[in-house]
Amino acid sequence: MTSTQSPTQTRERVIRIAREIEEFAHSNVAPETFFREFLRRVVAGLGATAGAAWLIDDSGRLAINSEVNLADTGFYEEPEAILKNQRLLSDVLSTAEARIFTADNDTDVHLPTDNLIVVAALSIHKKPVGVIEIFQRSNAPKQAHPGYLQFVEQMSGYASHYLAERKKASQSDASLEVWEEVDQFVQQIHRSLDLTEVAATVVNDGRQLLDADRVSLAMQYGKKTVIEAINGQDKVNKRANTVRLLSKLANKSLSMRETFIYSGTVDSIPPQIEEPLADYLQESGTRMIMIVPLFEPDPVIKNNDEALGGRKKDVLKKLIGGLIVEQITDSQPRPHMESRTGLLSGHIASGLANSRNYESIFLMPLWRFIGRCFAALRGKTLVKTLVITALIAAVGIALALVPYDYRVSCDGRLMPTIQREVFTNWEGEVVAIHVESGQKVQKGDLLVEIRNEDLKAQALETENKLNELRLMQLTLNAQLQSGDNSKRPSEDIIRLRGQLNETKTQIFGIEKHLQILKDRLDKLNVKAPIDGVVTTFQIEQLLINRPVQRGELLLEIMDNTGPWQLELDVEEKRMGHILRATGKKGDIGLPLEFILATSNEVTYEGEVTEISTRANSSEESGSIVETYATFDKTKLPEDSLRIGAEVSAKIDCGERSLFYVLFGDVVETSRRFFWL
Repeated sequence: MTSTQSPTQTRERVIRIAREIEEFAHSNVAPETFFREFLRRVVAGLGATAGAAWLIDDSGRLAINSEVNLADTGFYEEPEAILKNQRLLSDVLSTAEARIFTADNDTDVHLPTDNLIVVAALSIHKKPVGVIEIFQRSNAPKQAHPGYLQFVEQMSGYASHYLAERKKASQSDASLEVWEEVDQFVQQIHRSLDLTEVAATVVNDGRQLLDADRVSLAMQYGKKTVIEAINGQDKVNKRANTVRLLSKLANKSLSMRETFIYSGTVDSIPPQIEEPLADYLQESGTRMIMIVPLFEPDPVIKNNDEALGGRKKDVLKKLIGGLIVEQITDSQPRPHMESRTGLLSGHIASGLANSRNYESIFLMPLWRFIGRCFAALRGKTLVKTLVITALIAAVGIALALVPYDYRVSCDGRLMPTIQREVFTNWEGEVVAIHVESGQKVQKGDLLVEIRNEDLKAQALETENKLNELRLMQLTLNAQLQSGDNSKRPSEDIIRLRGQLNETKTQIFGIEKHLQILKDRLDKLNVKAPIDGVVTTFQIEQLLINRPVQRGELLLEIMDNTGPWQLELDVEEKRMGHILRATGKKGDIGLPLEFILATSNEVTYEGEVTEISTRANSSEESGSIVETYATFDKTKLPEDSLRIGAEVSAKIDCGERSLFYVLFGDVVETSRRFFWL
């Protein structure tokens, strides 16, 4: 404020500037323009040296948005000025209270310049978003300081109002744009009844709408989860290691029927998800993953009871799949990702359910073919009609009469033939583990130490008793061998010899008992029964400081240097084909072909050697029968012989008609449905 003006003129000037700023705060100018004019007026109104507007950027740090005459303060001359200023501004942000800083303050605050500095916070809905900083002359009268503070604080309120209105307008525009994108997305997924097209739309358009790095779609078929689509990929390689691990993770997550989110912490991860999640994260490099279950929507047409106002039955919705959203760079979900995912999941489920219901119509591919043929016949001459009809008939006859190899498909894994499960020989508490998963061991190596305090106490007590008896034996021997025996009565000598014999008998029994106890203590140290590799996952977490019972399984060792075999999981409903083929052949040795999940370009041969006599339950495939097969391990690359490496196999079950080979699943389903 200049000395050439009277107090009244100065007050009127300040009021006029304040009104200009207030009106300017309701304008729709760009932030750069607003703060430039805002600072120019505030600096002029106070007769200050300089001013600056600092706003919090996307990274959470204060960045200068606009400044006026800041170089005149010497701000850029001192190397540490910016750091000192950041500390000062952070102090104001933390309290959200306007403050004045002077060089003669009796505080620990170090100013970036020699100026008097007035700082006020900018906030939106009580949340700090920046600060206004005014540099006043250092010789400004002290009685004017409250006026400076009040004026800057009031003007900062106008600036905060401007920022709030800008944010509100931006959110409104963004919201309208999002709704338009959602509308287009919904139209796209309902435009087609082809499941492949719908899935591609979900992952590709969904990725842009959700602002995700990767979006995948998992479909549920019974207890099996299949990755049907991944954004940017025309066709999903289901045998790729990443896809297989993602399928396992999705299967475990979807079984809970709740949205699962991993954002860098494993504190609240369900136990059944820990292992598949760790495997997938290690393989994919994902830092955030969200799996949203998709349920079949309720029918539009209600049943009779509901239509008449009856109470709806509490029936679990059918799970049809899951939407998988991933971030590669950030561990925290991006803004609006969770809410938008929840919004879209219902529409996605509806589109997928419609597509699946359409494609599940009995013999739909055949009906489509017949429909195209009839469409082609419309308007054609009699000759062409007869020719096309004859071709259709010929195709039907060929399907019924032409034999073709029928093969049962199944999944499995490569496993060493020599395997040993290691059990506890006695109960106790695990106190030390000397191996880890994947470690090579030799026969006799110490694996696990188990402590049994009761057994140890028994051994100690028995040993003490044995020592007492041995001392008694020495005493009795000494008494019998002393020179005074000639003077002793014969009855005493007989009694001493009897006591000695009894003591020897007790010593013999206790020595045997002590040896048994020592053997039991020695068996508490569990040792490797064979040479091989420890295959049990997370041994430390499973066993350490945990009580175990006699005969309890501790870990498993496999000899990866010996012969190998295929362990195949054949669906029980397909075992009839294998059993019929083995019956015709006279032995189990059915030929098969298999490929590795990590390399599906090369096919290898094998032979079925054993079929389990009982069926087991599988989460992915339902009821399965374990089937074993041999193969020549020298034909496989050395690096592919990994314990548990997944394979896909096809077992040769002889010849069936071409129609049955193509439509056998449909035939079997029809037979079970109609009980034919």
